[in-house]
Amino acid sequence: MFRPLTWGWKSFLPSATLLSMRSISSVANSSLKLVNKVAVVTGSTNGIGFSIARRLAQDGAHVIISSRKQQNVDQVVDILQREGLSVAGTVCHVGKAEDRERLVATALKHCGGVDFLVCTAGVNPLVGSTLGSSEQVWDKILSVNVKAPALLLSQLLPHMENRGTQEIQGTILIPSSSLLICFPFQPQKLGAYNVSKTALLGLTKTLAVELAPKNIRVNCLVPGLIKTDFSRVVSTEKSFCTKKKKKKHQLNHC
Repeated sequence: MFRPLTWGWKSFLPSATLLSMRSISSVANSSLKLVNKVAVVTGSTNGIGFSIARRLAQDGAHVIISSRKQQNVDQVVDILQREGLSVAGTVCHVGKAEDRERLVATALKHCGGVDFLVCTAGVNPLVGSTLGSSEQVWDKILSVNVKAPALLLSQLLPHMENRGTQEIQGTILIPSSSLLICFPFQPQKLGAYNVSKTALLGLTKTLAVELAPKNIRVNCLVPGLIKTDFSRVVSTEKSFCTKKKKKKHQLNHC
């Protein structure tokens, strides 16, 4: 069984925006270790995806921004370019094959290859129980949250191989913020979503073994509950807030 993440870490609900803003102050002291690297980040116009994309760019990578809405992509590209960062962007609904092809084409057009793939795009069309989810809900959640990262990687993999003589040829990061893993008292709220995110742990382990001979790393990030618009359905729940305060009180007296 998966072990829940430690409670109370850094005030328990860090803001993704605040995290990214903190990194700005340290960028001047960084060595830009990702210069000449290329990163594709899905779902990168807000929340965790935006913060990851910004930090990769601050460390010197050229980042391909993507999300479902053109105006969101344009806005984020403009923000990051005004910060002096190297980014480009394109619309991509990762559940659509034609959009994934466009994302790959955009990355290759600007850069000729890819070193990092970060899959943060995800959906949850239903707040409810696992068994209360319709077949349509299951299909949408599994298509976007589980199937899309695997299919996108299969398209990008040839362009991640042989990216130089370094020991590690490429890196794939798959965030999996399942509330079932992190906070077991809330599975009834996001049942099917939790299942999809737990599946990403298995996908990561399988891909890590398969791609190790190619010197491509695959890691799964389980960040816990981050204060974003996506997590608002849980973080504003009265029962959640009560249990969070109770648990923090217990930790303070350990």
